[in-house]
Amino acid sequence: MKCILDESVSYGLAEVLRNKGYSVTAIAESSTTGIADTEVYKLVVADRAVLITRDAHFTNAVRFPSEKTGVIIYIRRGNLTAPEEIDLVEKFLSRHTIEEYNGKLVTLYKSSVKIR
Repeated sequence: MKCILDESVSYGLAEVLRNKGYSVTAIAESSTTGIADTEVYKLVVADRAVLITRDAHFTNAVRFPSEKTGVIIYIRRGNLTAPEEIDLVEKFLSRHTIEEYNGKLVTLYKSSVKIR
């Protein structure tokens, strides 16, 4: 599964996901850093990749329809440390199959998950 990490996500998440066997493109690590949300979305759609972000703009279903992606995982803003953020994503990916969230918008909260 290909994952694209928006530059708003904790930097350490890329390494953790790579160590678990995911193909990861981290916007913050590449020459594409600072690109517009629409360009990030095009990358995600082109590969039907998983987008992991803390940018609420990607929850706008009109601008960024999740059904064209593998999934959009939005980490809800809050008082999360980098390790807590990484743990939220790891737990979600390990507890849910791709069929459960393929083409959906997933919102990860500190104590819950919303899939729509």
